[in-house]
Amino acid sequence: MGQPAFKGTAAWRRQINSHETFTHDSLDSLGYDWSRIADPEVQPRFPLKIYLPQTTDDVVRVVNEVKQLGEQLVIRSKGHSSNDLVLADRGTVLVTEKLVGSISLDEEAMTVTVQGGQISADADEWLAARGYGLPVIGDHNHITVAGFASVGGISAASHRHGLFVDNVVSLELVDWDGNAVVCSRTERSDLFHAVLLGLGRLGVITTITLRVIRIKKFDTLWANEQTHYRKFEDFLAATEPLMLAPPQDAQMMRALFADLLLHNGKRFGIGQLSQYRETDENPYTRTMNTVAYGALHRIGWAAGRLPKDVDKAMKGAGFASILFSPKYGTIKNVETFSDRVLDATVGEPTRYLVALPSAERYAEFSRRAFDLLLDYRDRFKCMTFIALYVKGIKSAYLGHGDADALFCECLFDIGINPKGMTDEVLDAMVEELDDLCVELGVARYMHSRTTRDPEKRRLIDPNTYYAERLGLA
Repeated sequence: MGQPAFKGTAAWRRQINSHETFTHDSLDSLGYDWSRIADPEVQPRFPLKIYLPQTTDDVVRVVNEVKQLGEQLVIRSKGHSSNDLVLADRGTVLVTEKLVGSISLDEEAMTVTVQGGQISADADEWLAARGYGLPVIGDHNHITVAGFASVGGISAASHRHGLFVDNVVSLELVDWDGNAVVCSRTERSDLFHAVLLGLGRLGVITTITLRVIRIKKFDTLWANEQTHYRKFEDFLAATEPLMLAPPQDAQMMRALFADLLLHNGKRFGIGQLSQYRETDENPYTRTMNTVAYGALHRIGWAAGRLPKDVDKAMKGAGFASILFSPKYGTIKNVETFSDRVLDATVGEPTRYLVALPSAERYAEFSRRAFDLLLDYRDRFKCMTFIALYVKGIKSAYLGHGDADALFCECLFDIGINPKGMTDEVLDAMVEELDDLCVELGVARYMHSRTTRDPEKRRLIDPNTYYAERLGLA
């Protein structure tokens, strides 16, 4: 018998919200996906019909009804994906928001079972009260477990714990024929792996069982050992060895390099690498955590609530705090750092493009991709800042069964100049980036903007290997 669903405290949910200028919890939000961050003036594409299932039986009923009517069903939760995955203009949408009816911990098996619409941050807080936690969670407070499983899921702990999907033990899927099917790593394994990172193509994930670890995220302090770089080549030289051989004692690890345009037209580059390790806890380190993160979270809270020019200054302060992050922090503060400090809707529009090179290809891909974006910025004046966020990943899923296979997340967060970033320029830039990925054998994170070419998409989609094994590609 499942325990009552955990809703999370209102205060905690607000603390890890990366935007204040709009809310996911409104009918209006159903007309948008995450691309509104890159284009705040984008026109909404509202669905005509919305389903709000609460149980697996509800989902079966919805799928059968939609099939009988000859309609296409789009699955969404809060709309964090872009790439035309969660919008149905005058169409039919199944929203998983109410698919949160139970949560159950199996301490012997070290797993937790939740429904697909459960927000990962809420489940993690529920587990924290019992001395457990999820190895990998989303840093934003609207990311659901099924949504994360459908795209992959990456955190600063992924060099130790893999992708979110590497921690999925089993799941229940309602397929497009209306069948409720249970699959796992040992039962219907080909289907199980094809559903993961499958972008909802095979059906609706209704229940999911996840691995948990013993951890006290809200209490345990880690020390941040950080270094800084002014040149991109120095940044790559420092981070590449860590991607190839992640330090065993680094509990979390992330890096960032930003190329900023100054008012005089000159460039300013700065990078940072943080490695978080266990540390002695005492009144000094605990006070440092409370003071530093308390101030930063107030910056994050204020973003979007102040006059425009002040908001921009606050965003600048938030970005600087990531480049020069606090020395000590609780696991939870480290885990949700970026989204509790930066508001994606403040300042210039932004877009992210994400690739998943192998550790061996990390430096070459990053260098060439960065040069590509710089070239587009110089030629078309279409971007302001270009920031590369890097995390290590050890993933059996990406490694096609090799549990020790090493990869990286290369997330390019770019500031958009709407006058220069026309649809034609964006399409051309993305096509060139994906051509580079095909050349180097690099996968893309498919819920960020990618090529429209089906064959090229097949080559860069990390799910293709598993879809082909199931006979679907």
